[in-house]
Amino acid sequence: MFKNLQDNFYLRRLHSLSGILPIGGFMVFHLFANSVAIFSAENYNIIINFLRSLPFVEYIEWIAIFIPIIFHAAYGVVIYTTAKPNHWQYSQLENFRYILQRITGVLALFYIYYHIMQFKTVHDLDYNYIAKALAGYQTISWLPQIPLINPFSIYWFYVIGILSCCYHLGNGLFGFCITWGITIGKKSQTAISLMGLGLFLVLSYLGIATINHLADAGKALLAQ
Repeated sequence: MFKNLQDNFYLRRLHSLSGILPIGGFMVFHLFANSVAIFSAENYNIIINFLRSLPFVEYIEWIAIFIPIIFHAAYGVVIYTTAKPNHWQYSQLENFRYILQRITGVLALFYIYYHIMQFKTVHDLDYNYIAKALAGYQTISWLPQIPLINPFSIYWFYVIGILSCCYHLGNGLFGFCITWGITIGKKSQTAISLMGLGLFLVLSYLGIATINHLADAGKALLAQ
């Protein structure tokens, strides 16, 4: 049954498309919107308050974000559990990228679920200093209540989660173009591969720079 689902022509393409639009597009917007916190607390709060004030915002979240993520994750699990990777037999770059795409997908799934749950219950979880800070910049005094040197801290969980999401999107762009027949020749595939790498690096830098800024600001406040 799952094998038949994995090979379904339309589900494959819908899964690939959903990873770019709307999920990938939202992730890019989300990282850029959060990065405003680096430069201005006031402007960050303006963006957040505007998004919260949108009419039918919860319906928009479900239709444009949560449902696509649920479908992409569920079908991704089907692909992951039914695939037969040959990266150990053949050391080609594409094979390693394939298995790394699946690993980062699983990591991203746990991270996104945790991230969403923390925001939905952020007022009840004071230890989650990064989520509280991002939920409203005025709560930055909650940063950081878990030392950054602790490998199990929220900070490092966010870093790994951001890197996983960014790689999954950047490398997924390469897979999307192949799945949809956009890149056929070797040159076009190499070009889109480099674009995906660039996207991964830019978004990773943006996300981690934001987290680092919030953590440093929190340490400075706690030191006063």
